[in-house]
Amino acid sequence: MSEDIARLVATINDSPDPSHGDLTPSVHALVRLGLPALPSVLPLLESEDKWTRLRAQRVLERTTRAWVREHSPARLGSREADYAWMQLWQDNGGYDWEAPAAERADALARWQSWLEGQTRV
Repeated sequence: MSEDIARLVATINDSPDPSHGDLTPSVHALVRLGLPALPSVLPLLESEDKWTRLRAQRVLERTTRAWVREHSPARLGSREADYAWMQLWQDNGGYDWEAPAAERADALARWQSWLEGQTRV
């Protein structure tokens, strides 16, 4: 893990947006880093802290949505790209930060497997 990613992961709960408590400067920065940030973010999905899980979920959502847009033959911003992302989300367990721990763990395992497949390509 790079020092920058480690710093962002460590500060994922710092300075939440007053209007959107699920977003912080670190959430935005991790999303901009894309898939390379996810191996360090995914473990946060198991956090005991609900805010940490929620913010990690936002990173996962926004990062994978951007990835789908980049890899989709559909026009940027089209419904097809949105549907492709929703299918990817469902295929990987539809992680929900408020779900029971067992459901979160199942989704996390699926996302880790998916991410390993992307880094092999």
